[in-house]
Amino acid sequence: MEVEHFSHPDHPLILINEVLEYSCELVICSGCEGQIWGPCYSCTSCYFFLHKKCAELPCEIKRRIHRTHPLHLLAKPPYGGEYDCDRCSKTFNSFVYHCSLCQFDLDIKCAFQPGFLEVDSLAHQFAHKDHPLILNEEKEYHGEGVVCSVCKEPLSGPSYRCTSSNFFLHKKCAELPPEIKRHIHPEHPLHLLPNHHMICGFCKETCFESFVYCCFVCEFNLHIKCAFPPCVYAADQDRGHQFRSLLNSPSLKSISFTCNACGTDGDDCPLVCTMCRILVHEECISLPRNLKTVLHHHPRIIHTYHPQQCIKSINKYCGICCREVDTEYGVYYCPDCDFVAHVNCSIEYGDSATETAGQNQEGQSVTADDQFMEPRFRVVREIKHGEERIIEEIEHFSHQHNLILIDKVDDDLKCDGCMLPISTPFYSCARCNFFIDKTCIELPRRKMWQYHQLQLLSSWNRWEHDLFNCYVCKQYFGGLSYTCDVCRFSIDVRCFKSILEDSFKHGGHEHPLYLPADRKNILRCSNGGRGLPPWAADDRENIPHCSGCCVSEESKVFFKCVVCDFKLGMKCATLPYKARHEYDDHPLLLTYMNANDYQPSCIICEEDRDPKLWFYRCEECDFDAHPECALGKYPYVKPGGALTYPNHPHPIDVVVKTEDYAACDSCGEPCDGLALECTDPNCSFIVHRDRWECYESLW
Repeated sequence: MEVEHFSHPDHPLILINEVLEYSCELVICSGCEGQIWGPCYSCTSCYFFLHKKCAELPCEIKRRIHRTHPLHLLAKPPYGGEYDCDRCSKTFNSFVYHCSLCQFDLDIKCAFQPGFLEVDSLAHQFAHKDHPLILNEEKEYHGEGVVCSVCKEPLSGPSYRCTSSNFFLHKKCAELPPEIKRHIHPEHPLHLLPNHHMICGFCKETCFESFVYCCFVCEFNLHIKCAFPPCVYAADQDRGHQFRSLLNSPSLKSISFTCNACGTDGDDCPLVCTMCRILVHEECISLPRNLKTVLHHHPRIIHTYHPQQCIKSINKYCGICCREVDTEYGVYYCPDCDFVAHVNCSIEYGDSATETAGQNQEGQSVTADDQFMEPRFRVVREIKHGEERIIEEIEHFSHQHNLILIDKVDDDLKCDGCMLPISTPFYSCARCNFFIDKTCIELPRRKMWQYHQLQLLSSWNRWEHDLFNCYVCKQYFGGLSYTCDVCRFSIDVRCFKSILEDSFKHGGHEHPLYLPADRKNILRCSNGGRGLPPWAADDRENIPHCSGCCVSEESKVFFKCVVCDFKLGMKCATLPYKARHEYDDHPLLLTYMNANDYQPSCIICEEDRDPKLWFYRCEECDFDAHPECALGKYPYVKPGGALTYPNHPHPIDVVVKTEDYAACDSCGEPCDGLALECTDPNCSFIVHRDRWECYESLW
């Protein structure tokens, strides 16, 4: 992709997926002066680079910190040298948003950094609409007598301030929601309004705060403090709430209600918090504050009664069962991401913070944190660029030599860990033909998985001619895998990467995809290591069909969309986005929809293909192919690796035979797939590798 950019008018800029290595120097963006990793625009004629996001900045913006005029993007300050940002007072010599009338300058980080943006809320509009309020995230000391203009409490912690006057707001007060629902007044929502000395309907006292929540229908009012009582923000919910029985009358023993702790209906005697008026089941009082679950990649999830006050970006679907979550009631959420889960799902698949999450292969107790604690590699050499730490050389268990960080890639290289086309940055061995992605290097050594009882350990196939069959996608593979030593369960690293997160976004579907948890499909490591695998259940007729290939996978491990009826099997979910074939000089791209009106066919096998199913395509050559034709029968097995065997005098290579099918020296049948072939040009020895009896003859 070639573009012309105003900051570099002499030459066009080319979009590249990964930055190239230039004389071992760090590549710096001319827009923000930051280091470049990943996609960027580059000039092929001179040393000029732009982050993709810097090249796509808007030419004009409006900010309330300078509401008088719009700000225009300039490649260099108009003063003939450096400029000082009027927001952070730092000096820059790169892109600037500039107002020529006011000589006002804003660097691009301040222009778009969330912490520097102005608040735009009802509290701000009501209380101080004449000037913008700027967020101060740090717990800055404001001096004695400085109070919040909304709640009248002393100012501490994150706050908003006016740059033109002595006006302050707590961050939580400035961001008060315009509408709330409370169980003390369940009939109608309450709206945030300026206070005119109203009487609070809960505490019956006069409201002296600047704002109050009001019901337009009933004229019911709530203090800000009564609308958000202290127990809502308590660090320990068991001490924060004061529960008592709601039904004191002997004649009234039960009522129908929805529990605020777990979100499920109840039909008994609830307990009520005397401070915030939430209703809960009696058993929900003892819900653990923190849980560990192997179904989420962060160590802990936390229970809250009020998701909308604790979670910045609320995910509406449970990360465990994939069904919708009602965020008006209690949930478990992750403080590090937007993961959210039903309380009952979390309890079923989680352990409390003081309990263990399983056992390892030696029968020792392990916790969900163990997968984050064990070192994945040993750092041999690293450099520092400002605050950034770049690991240049490592020692990894997958290879006998040290590995060096590389930033330049050949299109034909494959990662020896996952057998997919290599992506930069990656690590390479300077002594032999070994390459491994940075993402494969950084995978955890141990990992619990929801479909397996014990922890899986990252392992490496050191005997290059060995073949393993992934228990999930049912394909042969080499390289990295995750294995259980007890029952020999093995999953290749491609499948493992796709299950590492709670959900993932695939290019073949517009919505996020989830792997739902199911207790009945857990592989039990028993019976001498021969536990029933999850695909051995009796309900084979209920196995869904993959939307990518329309095949019903026996493993029953399917990603599901919570919005529509889209299902994706593990084989299609791990297809590489780019492939190469000897019939075409260009890379083939995984394509999800056929835009042609004619009946399509595969150029490789010359058979018709279903236009609704996924395929590989080269637009330049009008080349279409089935995925299995474009990738071959064994796409995740690396040919080569000459080894010697007791029953043959010469070194033998792994080969994939697609033509000239020579007869197997063991069984006499043609070798039309994976085979072991002698490297001596004067020897025609060949045997099947995918047939155990033929492979065994070499020993």
